[in-house]
Amino acid sequence: MHTMIFMTSSYLNKRDKNHTGHRTGLLKSIIFPFIMLTVMLTSCEQDPVNIGIGLLPDDDFIDVFSTDTVKIRAYTMYEENSLSSDSTRMITGGIYDKYFGNTYCDFVTQLRLISPWPGFEYEIDSVFLTFQPSYVSGDTATVHYISLYETGTLLTDTTDFYSDQDPDTIKFLGEYLMPVLKADSTYSVRLSNSVGEYLLRDTTQFLPASNFYKTYFKGLYFGIRSLTNPVLIEMTAADDPLGLTIFYHTPADVKYSYSFVATNRAVNYNRFTHDRTTAEAGKQINHVNDFVLDTAAFLQTYHGVYVRLDLPSLEAFRGIDRLAVNKARIYAPVQIDGETYLEKDMPRQILVRYRDSEGVEQPIPDLVHSLSYMDGSYYVDKDYYIFNITSFVQQYLEGDIDNPSVELFFPLSAKQNVIFKSNMNDPTFRFELAYTIY
Repeated sequence: MHTMIFMTSSYLNKRDKNHTGHRTGLLKSIIFPFIMLTVMLTSCEQDPVNIGIGLLPDDDFIDVFSTDTVKIRAYTMYEENSLSSDSTRMITGGIYDKYFGNTYCDFVTQLRLISPWPGFEYEIDSVFLTFQPSYVSGDTATVHYISLYETGTLLTDTTDFYSDQDPDTIKFLGEYLMPVLKADSTYSVRLSNSVGEYLLRDTTQFLPASNFYKTYFKGLYFGIRSLTNPVLIEMTAADDPLGLTIFYHTPADVKYSYSFVATNRAVNYNRFTHDRTTAEAGKQINHVNDFVLDTAAFLQTYHGVYVRLDLPSLEAFRGIDRLAVNKARIYAPVQIDGETYLEKDMPRQILVRYRDSEGVEQPIPDLVHSLSYMDGSYYVDKDYYIFNITSFVQQYLEGDIDNPSVELFFPLSAKQNVIFKSNMNDPTFRFELAYTIY
């Protein structure tokens, strides 16, 4: 860029010796600096951003734009055969929601040996199931039963399990009355001695230790049957929260115990079943997977219904060269009914994903930066969630992502469902886009 340099000239070195000449020289010495000062002051009044702008070629300019008029189409969707890949939690029992109906949960887990079998002759005295819930909800005061089965499918880290996958139960181990529960307490339920006899029927299968869960006893199914109102418990795998312990004595009446534990190394998967027909009359979800633009979009815990957001207007931006996305945010207003849905119960975070050209779920590329960069937090003062999808939009505009659609879903840790105001509602989903043409 050219730079303008202002220079002052020297004035006459010779002055007239007569009085008139002296006045003329003095006048010149005053006028010339005054003119220069006026020019400089005039220059300072111009916009400093635009000084010299006429000297730049057109393609050197950067134009910054923003818009919040890109429309969002919101739909409630459901996929029965969703991947159940989070093995950090074991969830069992049921919950009821007036809008979503009943949800039933159960799980299958491995039991591992934690010590070698001592090889004594023995007589079984008792068998206990121990478990430690990290979270409890529902009606703990009513009657509930624990159902236990052996399963016959090998559980491995490389095997895909799905949320609607029926457990491969091969032997019934009994149904037992559940104690009254509260979180972060350890409970023991006495089982039939026949369970211990079955587990110890061939102790040669305990060596090597991996043989026990690979071929001998591949998995334990754990479910809860409630007579009236449901109860739900969640166990955290890192706490080694579940085990079977056999108490026995030798012919010399020396007492021992031997345990099988679902350690944090054990593989497990959760199954979730949803029955929306049991929702309260007038509050049932009417449109699922039918692409009807309803005034509400529903998001459910435990692999239930989720929200699909289409941004078809983004396609028009794909043909713009040298476009850099500065900001792309979705604002999602929620319904607070003061009864079932309260501000204090709103889930802390909702996640965002998209589907590739083969329909496989993928995390949005914004998660490469960090989970906090994607946001997904609930803002109490505004009654909405905010999602940052800047990298997703940039990759879509560059052709690396096929469809301008994202999906809102819950991590397995979420406990409360959410209803969004959508489509023709007011307020509704809003998309804010800021970009630069460079």
